[in-house]
Amino acid sequence: MLRASLSPLLLSGLGGLLLLGACSRPVAPVPPRVLGAHADADSPRVVGAALVRDGDSRQELLRRHPRVEPDAALKDTLRAVLADSGQRLRWSAAPVEDLTCDNGDVRFRIQVRVPPSCQERACPVLAFYTTGCPRPGYHWRPEFFLRAGFIYAEPAVRGTRCSEDWARADDGPLRVEAATDLEAASRCLRQRFTRDGVVPRLGILGWSYGGNQTLVGMTRFAGSYDAGFALAAKTDLASFLAQTSPELRRARAAEYGDPEKDAERLRAISPVTWVDRVEAPIALMLGARDPKVSLSDADVFVRALRARGQDASLMIVPEHAHLTERPEEIAFEHAHLLQFFTARFGMPLRVETRP
Repeated sequence: MLRASLSPLLLSGLGGLLLLGACSRPVAPVPPRVLGAHADADSPRVVGAALVRDGDSRQELLRRHPRVEPDAALKDTLRAVLADSGQRLRWSAAPVEDLTCDNGDVRFRIQVRVPPSCQERACPVLAFYTTGCPRPGYHWRPEFFLRAGFIYAEPAVRGTRCSEDWARADDGPLRVEAATDLEAASRCLRQRFTRDGVVPRLGILGWSYGGNQTLVGMTRFAGSYDAGFALAAKTDLASFLAQTSPELRRARAAEYGDPEKDAERLRAISPVTWVDRVEAPIALMLGARDPKVSLSDADVFVRALRARGQDASLMIVPEHAHLTERPEEIAFEHAHLLQFFTARFGMPLRVETRP
């Protein structure tokens, strides 16, 4: 049962603005941009067709992993929260807490937001991974999760863009060791939010680079997180580099490695290498118009998990590209995220809409 009390005006405002001229002839609505939209969201560079290996049928992969509509009431509630734009609903704008986390000689911070209902009691924690440096203040994404009853954490692990040096701290040969920050972050978060002896459930999620971090956290560091949802993520970096364009392969060489010279490293940093370690639920969502991912690799990854009896799912969304930040796309993806984590953590599917 969803709790929603926002006026219909908020929802109506989400559909886009009509450009009104001197004539009364109807004009097509301008697709709205949203707060925090990525500069690449509509770039031709990241809109095309997802990779498919020779021998695989794109149509069969889409049929095997079809788009599924999320709960309609939940999606409408998220659209309303998004349309509010922080005017009334501003839990995410409250002061944040910065945790300091040590991983051997490396120290990084984790920005944390806690909803009012979780100030004194144990609540599940979601760790959101991204290349961006965490910043305080209102944002619709943490607003969604806070209002669903989650503590929202953003670890600034090696590779996040908090400084030029820190952004490069997981490039190339550094990535294998830098990934251990994922395990260290889980220890810090569990310790910080254990209350009255109750250890919190801990989820992990992210898009693109953050999706890769999610899958590494769930595979190589299995047990660190209790559930993971990866969007626009690569599961096999060697296979991805073999399938992708020469331009993108060269652009990613410094970050991941060269397919021929660094084959062992690529194996070590690919989630599929560690698939036999997985012990918790995993969900993947990919866009069929995303040229930066491989549908074939994701299919192999999920089938390997299911063969071991793991809770694993893959959804391929035909109209989505690499970055999906239009209101309808945001509501669709985040409704699925909330359904996944609330179900796995035994929580009610509810979004609080009181100021």
